[in-house]
Amino acid sequence: MNSTGKRMFRYEMANARRWRGAFTLVELLVVIAIIGVLVGLLLPAVQAAREAARRMSCSNNLKQIALALHNYESALRRLPANYTNANSLAGNFSVFAQLAPYYEQANLQALIDFGTPLSVGCCPGVMQPPHDQAAATPIPLLTCPSESEPMTFSVVTLSGSGPAQTFAGTNYHMNLGTGVGTFYDTRVPTDGILWINAQIGFSAITDGLSNTAAFSESLIGVQVQNPGEPTTEEGRRRTMHNLRCAFVDRSMPPSVPGFAGYVVPDDPHLLDAVTRGSGLHRGWSGQRGAGWINGREYYTGYHHYHPPNSTIADVMSCGWGVFASRSNHHGGVNLALGDGSVRFVTESIDLPAWRRVGARNDGQVLEQW
Repeated sequence: MNSTGKRMFRYEMANARRWRGAFTLVELLVVIAIIGVLVGLLLPAVQAAREAARRMSCSNNLKQIALALHNYESALRRLPANYTNANSLAGNFSVFAQLAPYYEQANLQALIDFGTPLSVGCCPGVMQPPHDQAAATPIPLLTCPSESEPMTFSVVTLSGSGPAQTFAGTNYHMNLGTGVGTFYDTRVPTDGILWINAQIGFSAITDGLSNTAAFSESLIGVQVQNPGEPTTEEGRRRTMHNLRCAFVDRSMPPSVPGFAGYVVPDDPHLLDAVTRGSGLHRGWSGQRGAGWINGREYYTGYHHYHPPNSTIADVMSCGWGVFASRSNHHGGVNLALGDGSVRFVTESIDLPAWRRVGARNDGQVLEQW
């Protein structure tokens, strides 16, 4: 091999060494595609793991609330209830305000004077100091980690004519019962464990603590006090029909419970048509769960009328109505039973079984659910 040939050979060998470790463009594209597929497979798994952790944290919240309920009942021999000052029809301080020392919020409860009305006026009323400070304070225990909406609301008081005040909301609610018939009217005893001025203990839950719901969760309302009609399933899960007040009897307790011209249908699929056809419909409300301190039913209570995670909108009238249990957990909601246990209830549960769990004394045998 002559000198020219040797130089060419050395040049080609050098180039071969230089490119031996490199990828071709096709190989690089294949690697990128594989990485993309792996990331696509990994992200859902990460998201599922995170949601599982959030659901477990939510379950732990309910467990602590149920434990607080037991400690309260042990100390006072009764369950907390929405209660009134003087002759007000409205529930006043919520069960969560009364339970506060039992879930390590004694300092917050120190801001509450249970001897005076929670607020002045109506729908909602104006919070007076120091109740306004307590009402605006979020409580992490009352917040589901899967909730995607802000937990504070700016609410215009006195039916829209008063000042705007800040309310901290809650995802957790106490069992008001089935809500069927006139059991939504909490001026009289419901078939659940909560109504205005209730004075019952665990002994009144004759179906058994392990068969009766105590607390569940629900989604926070939209951040608009009087929104337009919802156009999506998510909107219907967070927005309530707003009916004008039409009590059969304004007294308390009433001689006849319920609203004139309005009967809750047994089938929740008929609820929307019956509500609009009643002539009481006056728009929509976005204040579901908007105040943990307030004992109004749409703020801190729920029913077993709808199945869990229903996309049929709730109904509200001056705070009363029927309010579903809902969550952002895939496939169901967390439920704390009267015995303090917490379980995950799927949204496919048989509706009669779900309603039996909401009733404390219907005497029906609850089969495995």
